[in-house]
Amino acid sequence: MKKYTLLTLVLIPILKLYGQTDKPLAEGKVSYITLQNIYARFESVGLVQPGDTVFIRKDQVLTPLFVAESVSSTSCVGKPMAKFDIKESDAVFVKVKKKVEPAKLSRNIGSDQQNSGRKDSARSLPSIVHHKSITESGRKQRIRGRVGASSYSSFSNSSDFNQRMRYTFSLSAQNISGGRFSFESYILFTHKLNHWADVRDNVFKALKIYSLNVSYDIADKVHLSFGRKINFRIASVGAIDGFQGETKLGNFTVGVVVGTNPDYTDYRFNPKLFEYGGYLSHDVKTETGNMTTSVAFLQQTNRGMTDRRFAYFQHDNSLIKNVNLFASCELDLYALQNGIPSNTVSLTSLYLSLNYRFSNKLSAYVSYDARKNVIYYETFRNYLDQLLVDATRQGYQMRMNYRPTNKIFAGVSGGYRFQKNDPNPMQNVNAYLTFNEVPIINSSVSLSSNWLNTSYVDGFIYGIRLYRDLIPSKLSSGIFYRLVDYTYTNTSAKSLQHMAEFELNWQIRRKLSLSANYDGTFDKTNTYHSIYLSLIQRF
Repeated sequence: MKKYTLLTLVLIPILKLYGQTDKPLAEGKVSYITLQNIYARFESVGLVQPGDTVFIRKDQVLTPLFVAESVSSTSCVGKPMAKFDIKESDAVFVKVKKKVEPAKLSRNIGSDQQNSGRKDSARSLPSIVHHKSITESGRKQRIRGRVGASSYSSFSNSSDFNQRMRYTFSLSAQNISGGRFSFESYILFTHKLNHWADVRDNVFKALKIYSLNVSYDIADKVHLSFGRKINFRIASVGAIDGFQGETKLGNFTVGVVVGTNPDYTDYRFNPKLFEYGGYLSHDVKTETGNMTTSVAFLQQTNRGMTDRRFAYFQHDNSLIKNVNLFASCELDLYALQNGIPSNTVSLTSLYLSLNYRFSNKLSAYVSYDARKNVIYYETFRNYLDQLLVDATRQGYQMRMNYRPTNKIFAGVSGGYRFQKNDPNPMQNVNAYLTFNEVPIINSSVSLSSNWLNTSYVDGFIYGIRLYRDLIPSKLSSGIFYRLVDYTYTNTSAKSLQHMAEFELNWQIRRKLSLSANYDGTFDKTNTYHSIYLSLIQRF
């Protein structure tokens, strides 16, 4: 059975905004991501105050991403309210409560578009400044673009110097010249220095086309698209190379897809992986919240033979105030048993989550995750971060966030997972405490502790992070230190590591930015270093 690269992407809009507002929105971007926190930056000073909600746009709806726990002149940080697929440079929004310069406000924000970031690039799309033209038809042209170049270098006392270059180009043009055509693309080229033979052998080892499609609106409620595209209503399928069409009938949306799957080894076009199917979605919008339910049936083949036949279900419900329920599952309808086809039904993927906000100070979140593992075609996570993600994503999760004052924030989360192939269950507990505007150093300080117990490792991770603006709206920096104290249960060997991280972000001009990041890991015998540089130009 094929593995799906983009299994969980755009699947988890956990908490939708209860109704719209006529307050203007200011647009910023995600500047940094850790396992516990999300950092965001805005161009205007003083837009975000402690306790404000920072949003992302999911499925045409503003969705709360986190509550600002610590703020500086142009930056803020908070814990994600749920499991979002979010990356550095993704667009975020905040409701403006006081008068700011009109040029700084986001105007008529378009559909959800996501950028690639340093940590993961399983799926990324552009999200940047708009250029608009309005025609007599009332359709607005929105053009967004982004080009970037980055370098990731790693070396240690036991390995050679390794450098990886990465170039990105993204463009989203909606309603071109005020018409019915739109275009979307996100293309990436990555290579290692002195490894051009690998590129010549297979260019798709370096070239990744995550999105490349043209769409046309036959009518206001009838949409067609051609090319490589992810459909958020059936996002579990991942990208589809081919034709997609949908029409709205009242509160219902009916759609069909015909095309092929990208090759799961290098993401190139593969005509041998033909697939087709359809979906039905129902939307409800009220003053208190929204509800969306989708069901889809798809048939996927390999060289003309049935590879997978399955049904997909997704439900997102925020009709009850302060409560959000999300559920998704996949049912396989086909299997080969001893080489004989069988139309058996089996549950192959399940995700459930419930988010409840008791008050502006206290919220809770619980989930159960039995989905397949995500395949990342590229990632810049270090070994420790990847270990934590792999060990804690599946199973039961619980989290509580508490804000006693505007300058103190606390939270605790825990997870439990038991799999048949693991002799012992995985257990994980994480706690954090954040202080905003600490006197003398004028920085935000966050303390964290993480206990992880699996069948192969048992121990703690202690961390402290400082973040502050050096020059408001221009230059900011952060320092992160972690102490890793692990015991490998199979050998009783201990591992004591010191991990240090330093970041620097420079907004050279409004649309040009430079970021630098250093990671260092030190133990008794080895030292590991990595340096990340990124230059991004938006248009």
